[in-house]
Amino acid sequence: MAYVRPIIRVRENNRFIDRGCYFDAEMGRHVLQATDLETLKVTLDYTDILDSATITVTTNANGLTVSSSVSGGVVTLTLSAVASAGDLDVTTTFSDGRIRQDFLRVKDPSGWARDDYGLVAVNT
Repeated sequence: MAYVRPIIRVRENNRFIDRGCYFDAEMGRHVLQATDLETLKVTLDYTDILDSATITVTTNANGLTVSSSVSGGVVTLTLSAVASAGDLDVTTTFSDGRIRQDFLRVKDPSGWARDDYGLVAVNT
């Protein structure tokens, strides 16, 4: 089975286009699904806002393993060893002084999708 390679294309005015993932506004994260046996390649495309700058990327991962590479205005993240849910913070620094942070959540499709504990019954 062929999977869609997730692409997050960053646009001006803090807009973006997600392909192969979705944005959860409550968590403020782009959400992708992968099991602990999969290796996932995610593309963050900054070419629309790059202008003439170059970029460097730092990552902070919790619950998964990540490696990154930069080519022009495109960052490729290779994600693997996902626990039931893992968070990834990507900080992109532009050579003209701009700094942008993007937040991703990678979760197992069979795992719990939210940070809360689900519905709670209340005795009235």
